[in-house]
Amino acid sequence: MAPEKVSIIIPVYNVEPYLAQCLESAVRQDYDNLEIIAIDDGSTDASPAILEHFRARHERIVVKNIRNQGLSVARNTGLEIATGDYILFLDSDDFLERHTVSTCVKHLGSREIDMVFFAGNIFFDGIDESLSKKFLCERALDLQNKRLPADTFFSESIRLRNYLASACLYAYRRNSFDNIRFHPGILHEDNLFTTRMLLENKTITAKCIPDRLYNRRVRPDSIMTQDKQEKHVTGYLVVAEELLKLQAAKEDSEPGAALNKFIRNMLINAALSCREACQDRLPYSVRKKIVLLFARTKPRPREIKKALPYIFPELSMITENPQRKKIPLFGKP
Repeated sequence: MAPEKVSIIIPVYNVEPYLAQCLESAVRQDYDNLEIIAIDDGSTDASPAILEHFRARHERIVVKNIRNQGLSVARNTGLEIATGDYILFLDSDDFLERHTVSTCVKHLGSREIDMVFFAGNIFFDGIDESLSKKFLCERALDLQNKRLPADTFFSESIRLRNYLASACLYAYRRNSFDNIRFHPGILHEDNLFTTRMLLENKTITAKCIPDRLYNRRVRPDSIMTQDKQEKHVTGYLVVAEELLKLQAAKEDSEPGAALNKFIRNMLINAALSCREACQDRLPYSVRKKIVLLFARTKPRPREIKKALPYIFPELSMITENPQRKKIPLFGKP
């Protein structure tokens, strides 16, 4: 048996049609020193029965049932249970390539790498493939096959517009990140978790490989494809607020500039999500919070100009109808 143990953590919630394929991809890895930790987050369909079926057949599968508390709590529960040297996350409607674990271990086993980032395949299940441009799983050529300080990898990913924050698209050394957990109760939690992994410890080293080791299913009614709601807006705002607490956000450095740019993008996403959820309107409370957080990112004049149409859509009305007066730029709609 290989000496390094890998923990695959799978949060499960009402994924009956996809769960068997996900679990099969985990148990059929060409690497044998594995523990597969499935956290059932209060499923109400046949997912618990499928988990029990697999647990009875595969001794490497550990199943824990918890009350429904969301993806972050399920992943954190898995992290508390995990005993592996390395951690890999797998969403329960996706699946791994057979050599995913062995490929990651090959790179992490060098002892000079704390995180190995890889690429993925996107496939559409009941969703129009014309939306494919919204889903990115490929690594930029300039990042591939390089061993970099983690904060440099972050800065370069932002510069190349290729920052893939999904926690399912990398594996990492567990003892290098024992204190980092997912923020409970929010969406877009990967944006916070992965960024903290890369920026909180200046001794961390990352490597990016071009291998497509993960298969991501794009399906109806998933977090990625559902209509925008208040929880999407809240998630972006919480991520932005928490990232501003990082030391890097206060520094005049390349990682600091990249982080503040990323936070500004989170805030623009919050504005767009809010407008989609509120019929192209931004409630005063949301707009005020976006403006206050945006101001803390040290924006330059051109960055402010770029953001204004997203945060103040009324500006376009002024342009289109210059005769109109008393347009509420910062008041309640």
